[in-house]
Amino acid sequence: MKASIQLKIMGCRLNHAEGAFIQGALERQGYSFTIDPATTPDYVIIHTCTITAQAQREAQRLVRGYLRAGVRGVIVSGCAASTDKEHNFEANGAAAVVANSLGEVRYGTDADANAIAERVLFALTHGAVEGEYMPSFASTRASVKIQDGCNFRCAYCIVPDARGEPRSRGVDDILAECDMLLSKGFRELVLTGVNTICWRADGLNLCGLIRKVASDSRVGRIRLGSIEPRTTERELIELMADPAAKLCQTLHYPLQSGSNNILKLMRRHYTREEYCEVVEAALETLPQIGLGSDIITGFPGETEQDFLDTVEIVDRFPFSNLHVFPYSERPGTPAATLPHSVPMDARRNRAKQLIAIGERKRKEYAQSFIGKAVEVLVERIDDEGVGRGWTSEYLETRISGCTAAEVGSLISVLPHEVNLDVLHATINQK
Repeated sequence: MKASIQLKIMGCRLNHAEGAFIQGALERQGYSFTIDPATTPDYVIIHTCTITAQAQREAQRLVRGYLRAGVRGVIVSGCAASTDKEHNFEANGAAAVVANSLGEVRYGTDADANAIAERVLFALTHGAVEGEYMPSFASTRASVKIQDGCNFRCAYCIVPDARGEPRSRGVDDILAECDMLLSKGFRELVLTGVNTICWRADGLNLCGLIRKVASDSRVGRIRLGSIEPRTTERELIELMADPAAKLCQTLHYPLQSGSNNILKLMRRHYTREEYCEVVEAALETLPQIGLGSDIITGFPGETEQDFLDTVEIVDRFPFSNLHVFPYSERPGTPAATLPHSVPMDARRNRAKQLIAIGERKRKEYAQSFIGKAVEVLVERIDDEGVGRGWTSEYLETRISGCTAAEVGSLISVLPHEVNLDVLHATINQK
C-alpha cells in the first residue's frame, strides 16, 4: 500500500489550483490524502508562498514542525522552493525540494519522498493530462491553469524570480483540460495564472480564449482572477457584457496605491487617473459589476497625503472585495532598499482604516441586490439543509428551499436579506 500524504497549501489562488493538480496526480498513482488533524501522515507536501519574507520563514517553520510531529518526510514545492538558493529547506530537514519554476527536483536520500517529488513536478509543469489524472477539486468549480510567470517587475514583488518569465499554455491543451473537467460535471471554470491577462497563444489573446472555452454548451460560466491595469481590460469588460461569453461580471483590478508618487516608486505602469477611467467605464457598462482590488499601505515614502489619495479612490467607487496589506519588506526586491521607510504601526493603522472601509463597502454592495433576481451556481447543501453558492459578482449566497438536485446548477434566486456580507435568498419562481 502506498504512503499517506497531507497537503499544506500556502498563499494565492493559483497555489490552491496547483494543489488540486498535485493531489490528483498522486491519487492517480495510488497515494491517499488525509485532512484529519488527529492522523499523522507518512509524508507532507508543503506548497509554499514567498511573497513576503515572513511567508518564506513560515514555510521553513512548518518543515520543522511536521518533522517533530513524526512524519517520515516533508516535500517542499512552490514559490519559496524556487527562490531558496541557500537550500535552507534541506537544512531544516526537507526530504526533497521541487523548484518548479526551474523545472527541477533537489533530491534527498528517501526514495519514496523522491518519487513523490517527481510526481509533484510533473503536475506543476504539465497540468492535467487526459489519462494521467484528474485534478482534485472539492466544489462544482474547477481551476484551469492557463499561464505562469511574470515580467512586470514591480518594485515590491519577488514573483518574477519565483515563477520565471511569462509562459502561456497552448489553446489545444487548455481546451482538452476543459473538456475533461466538463465531462466530470464541473460547471464553472476558473482560468488562472500569475498574470492571466497576458496570456497569448496561437494568435489569440485572453478574450479570444474565453470565447473558445465558452462555445462549449456544458460551460455554465467562466471566472477570472486579478487583471492588471493597462493591459486589455477594456476589451474584457465588453466581453463581460456579452451573455454568450458566459464570463462572470467580476473585475479584480489591483490599485496598490492611489498616489501617483507611490505608483511610480512601485514601478507600476499606470496613473491613478488611468485606473479611475477604466473603473468608470466598467461601471458605465455594468453598473452592478463586482469590483475588487489589492492595496498596499505604508510603502516606502508614503506620506499621509499619499495615503489619503488612496482613501479617496476607495471611497469613490463601490468596491465589493478589497485585499489590503501593510507593506512588508521582501529581501531581493528593489523596494527593500528604498529610503523613507514608514513605521510599521503607521502601515498597520492605515491598512486597518482601509479594511474597515472595505467591509462597509461590501455590505452596502450586497444590500444593493435585495429584491433583484441574480444567478447563483449551487455548490453544496450545508448541514442545515440550505443551498450554498456564489453569484457571478462573487457574493456568497444562502438559498432556502434548495435541494440536492440543484447542486451543480445555475439557478435564479431572489435575495431578501443580507447578513454581514452574505445574501439570503429563495429560489426565484418568476
